[in-house]
Amino acid sequence: MSAAAEPTKEAVFSSMLAITTGFVVLYFIFHHSWMLTVAAVVGGIGLLLPALARLIHQGWMKLAMALGWFNGRVLISAVFFLILTPIALLRRLGKSDALKLKAQRGASLWTVRDHIYAPQDLEKPW
Repeated sequence: MSAAAEPTKEAVFSSMLAITTGFVVLYFIFHHSWMLTVAAVVGGIGLLLPALARLIHQGWMKLAMALGWFNGRVLISAVFFLILTPIALLRRLGKSDALKLKAQRGASLWTVRDHIYAPQDLEKPW
């Protein structure tokens, strides 16, 4: 969202609803009464004070952008280096060629298929 773009009423309302619902769900998980208070205050602001709701929406969107940056860079990098790299190293130690990408010495890459096609072969190709 650019700084010049004014959020629509629907976007502001959906943000207020998401925050309110989130705090209600958190209340049912953690049983802290202040979460219901925050949910009621945010819901009331969303219904009664549209100017303040717009400010909360803009803050919510900034938080979403920060979380998106974090997820896109830090978490995906952590998954790559902590999970995929060790798996790849173990696969290389095992000398496996699951995709058959390595050339066989003296063997041809040509695969001979002696198959006579029948009409039934083309009825369900997938």
